Amino acid sequence: MVSSIDIAMTPAEALALPRADCYLVIDVLRATTPIATLFACGLEELTVVTTVEEALAGRQPGDILFGERGGLRPDGFDYGNSPVEASTLDLAGKSGVLTTSNGTTALCAVAPLGVTVSAAVANLTAAAAFAERYESVAVVCAGNGGANRFSLEDFATAALFVQTVHRAAPNIALGDGARLALALPEPVRMLSESVHVALLRSLGFAEDIAFAATADTSAAVPVVTGFGDSWAELRDTAAR
Repeated sequence: MVSSIDIAMTPAEALALPRADCYLVIDVLRATTPIATLFACGLEELTVVTTVEEALAGRQPGDILFGERGGLRPDGFDYGNSPVEASTLDLAGKSGVLTTSNGTTALCAVAPLGVTVSAAVANLTAAAAFAERYESVAVVCAGNGGANRFSLEDFATAALFVQTVHRAAPNIALGDGARLALALPEPVRMLSESVHVALLRSLGFAEDIAFAATADTSAAVPVVTGFGDSWAELRDTAAR
């Protein structure tokens, strides 16, 4: 049963927090939302890496390459990182590789700290229920600028997780970030008003924004099962 929860605004801040038993990593636009969606579409395993070059070089036969830089699909990749596009795919039994500007970097940075989950509004209920099995939980925002700067949409999503867990366990200890999140009145509205949202709209990805703000389109709980310096492997524990 969870007894404490806090929020790290960036992966670097997560390193400075007291060690938690479970970490929920959030990059809701567009890393952890497509991750939840890919597993909902049957993907068996996903390797996330920090660079485009690592994704291309490390691709194994049969791997599907997903990713973005500047919001757009890199040359040589099969797909971008649109959750709307991902939701149309039949990925049963397949494996993939994903790299994004912030989210995959955050997952790789946090993986050595403890049990690490890819979390989004898309798998809110499933990921929150998984986290509630652990005594201490840290919600980590991937942020922007190479996972170095505050991201409004990630904090708003983190607030949804704090509020969800708090409803189930109202007496848990809250860190300062979690206290701020608990007081946020309309997290989903805030998610849709960030600077990054404006960029995605300008690139023609308005449907992805609406998709990312929709709760529980996936029951997947993608958990890191292996990691190295610049990669992490995820599998859906809910499917086991």
